[in-house]
Amino acid sequence: MERKVKAWMPLYVSDFLIATLGWEADAVGHYIRLLAIQWDKGSIPSDPEQWEALSHGVNQHREMLEEKFPISADGFRRNLRLEEERLKAQKVYSKKVAAGREGAKKRWGGGEVDSSSSQSPPPVSPRNAATLGQADARKAFDCAPVSKKQGWRSFFRLWKDVVLTQIEPDIVIKAFEDYYSSDQGKGKYARGPKRLLEDAVWEDDPKSWLDEQVDTTDQMAMLDKILDGG
Repeated sequence: MERKVKAWMPLYVSDFLIATLGWEADAVGHYIRLLAIQWDKGSIPSDPEQWEALSHGVNQHREMLEEKFPISADGFRRNLRLEEERLKAQKVYSKKVAAGREGAKKRWGGGEVDSSSSQSPPPVSPRNAATLGQADARKAFDCAPVSKKQGWRSFFRLWKDVVLTQIEPDIVIKAFEDYYSSDQGKGKYARGPKRLLEDAVWEDDPKSWLDEQVDTTDQMAMLDKILDGG
């Protein structure tokens, strides 16, 4: 799995205030929405009808907003400053993944052995490597209510790719415990274990879990449909 960018995007407040000085409030709102779509999807469309579907009333301010999102070579529009930040975020994530995988190779017996050590650990067999970390993964998985305990195999594959290569398992387990003890984690639309890994729940602010989760599946599907030109 490649997690392209974090769920939150940076906002340089002073620059933003200067760039939108004198704007009407609804124009600022449309601008923020388009920035959020670009951060999440990588670009925004050029078609006016798609703009209107994404943010109702946006075309009343289209001319000024187009200046903030020039057309790229691929025909899509991007805010250049935001694209710089997005590429930085992608590079940081890629470096973390690469470093984590290299560390995992050594941890699982695929790296060089320190010759200065008088006692080398026994090599890890492919079979043992395949189950390494399973006990910790099971602890995290079992934090979820019965209704959310689905897809253990895909969860464990993701666990090995993300947790064992990037972060201490205890941190993730604690985050799972805290999440499923919160109002959101106990709610009808609580995220499942695999989704928590994908969202890097250990980076969340626990205060955001105070309110019950709202099901946004249909809304996100509609957003993707609009961006696909449907």
